Amino acid sequence: MAFNTEYAETLHRHVVMWVDKHIGVPGNNEIMKNRFRRVTYPLETFIDVQPAIDFIHQQQATGKSIFLIISGSLAREVVPQIYDLHCVTQIFIFCGNIANHSVWAAQYIDKILMFESDEELLIRLTNEIANYLKEEANKYDKENKVERAAGLLDWAAWLYNDADTLQRAVCQKVLNEIRQRRQKLNIDHQIVHPNQFNN
Repeated sequence: MAFNTEYAETLHRHVVMWVDKHIGVPGNNEIMKNRFRRVTYPLETFIDVQPAIDFIHQQQATGKSIFLIISGSLAREVVPQIYDLHCVTQIFIFCGNIANHSVWAAQYIDKILMFESDEELLIRLTNEIANYLKEEANKYDKENKVERAAGLLDWAAWLYNDADTLQRAVCQKVLNEIRQRRQKLNIDHQIVHPNQFNN
């Protein structure tokens, strides 16, 4: 089933934004960004800190929630400025080496998750947005706005299903690598010991 962006536009109270000097440039990393756009509608990209911070303040004024993806190098500057804003739901630091950011980020740990892999980031982000939509649906259900609640639950289900598909694809890739290594061991070392796990 294709994602219905027009219907999502009537439902969403959240925004996913990506702040990165390279990924934020139109034309850069478009294949990866399109993978994220498939599940993170809407996705706003920024290359500079101040416009990103201004955008976060604008979203807070309109009552929207922010899921922020940011490079490690920019996060050190941006996170202290936006951490206490109630609209900032979750901060995902996407970097080449988590250890480089673990010391300064520790004081913001209740809102920060760090990733070196775009696949792992996408899976976690998809799950976090689905959790958020489920909570929003509960609020609307209590207010007897059942159509809106139903729409948000449908969207959350779509995201959970997509996250499950992504996770299985990652697991299958790892499983294929393991099988190839095991086969190479068999060939290189003439291992005759059978696989005791039958997979």
